Amino acid sequence: MNRRSRKLPLLGPETLALLMTFLIGGWGLLTIVSSQSHASEPFLLAGKQLMFLILGLAVMWGAAKVPFRFYCRNAWILMLAAFGLLLLLPLFGVRVNGMCGWFRLGGFHFQPTEPAKGIYLLTLVIAFSKLRSDNLRFWGGALLTLVWLLPILLQPDFGTAAIYLAVFASLYFLSGGSWRNLLLLAAGGIGTAALFVWRHPYAWRRITGLFNPDLDPLGSGWHIRQFELAIARGGWFGSKLGGAVWSNAYLPLAYNDSAYATMAETLGWCGVLPVWICFTVLIASLLLLAFRFGLAREARLYLLGAAALVGIQTLVHISVNLCLLPTTGLTLPLISYGGSSLFGCCLLLGIALSAANETE
Repeated sequence: MNRRSRKLPLLGPETLALLMTFLIGGWGLLTIVSSQSHASEPFLLAGKQLMFLILGLAVMWGAAKVPFRFYCRNAWILMLAAFGLLLLLPLFGVRVNGMCGWFRLGGFHFQPTEPAKGIYLLTLVIAFSKLRSDNLRFWGGALLTLVWLLPILLQPDFGTAAIYLAVFASLYFLSGGSWRNLLLLAAGGIGTAALFVWRHPYAWRRITGLFNPDLDPLGSGWHIRQFELAIARGGWFGSKLGGAVWSNAYLPLAYNDSAYATMAETLGWCGVLPVWICFTVLIASLLLLAFRFGLAREARLYLLGAAALVGIQTLVHISVNLCLLPTTGLTLPLISYGGSSLFGCCLLLGIALSAANETE
């Protein structure tokens, strides 16, 4: 396979992807400052996030410079490294909010499921490229996904597990998968979700809290009600920086799981519109790159998968904050506070930019 020039054309899809990543990350800094404006050190988290953003962009740029064929040749080695970290979590991980999903490194926490997303997608792409039969692609991809999900479910991190599963379904569909297998996957997913809700009463309380938060206003309905009040207070033009009351006092994890609601309270509907536009341009850029003439099959699949992953996680986070889905601990890509999430997304996008230059 021959590689085309690695120069980024002015305002081409690669340049747009880099620019949108920077702009969305900058919007994230505003969100974090707003969520901490009443804290004793209002710029502490924003300062850390700025450092994470600079390093993340460097990771993205560096990953884009590595030939995509290198990632493909070493996909299983990368999987062993990422998977090994997941397996070490029960032994050396720390528990936060009931989930053992982080390593403590000095004053920082590292969540290995975030950078593993790009590696998981790479292994799925390799499997789909090698398995030509539709049924082999489906069952082989399902088995590979299950292997990845086991250590994630043991944490337990059901939000991330749902994203991994949704990426598998999306990539299988985009690679020409059959509706019959997709319906089978949906039926299995619904059955598993029903079993989980039956075995874990708190999951059912989250569902009832979504539809009727007044049944348990200080429990399962609390987060939903705070979402509603924060977004309603933002209105069309927001409460401006320093004026976000709900995000500073009542909204749980306003700088992370509730980032979109914090942004809506601070900037209003008009202020969050540029974020929607930036995410749309970022995903559209990945799709444009995926349909370049002469692109290798593995590269095309990776770009499609990266667009699906970013789009699905963004929509799930926003839907939760808009009270359209039960609460779950998913970050808003490039915006929510946290180096692991930001690095993971930048690594994913960097590999995608590398794939954009891999021709047949």
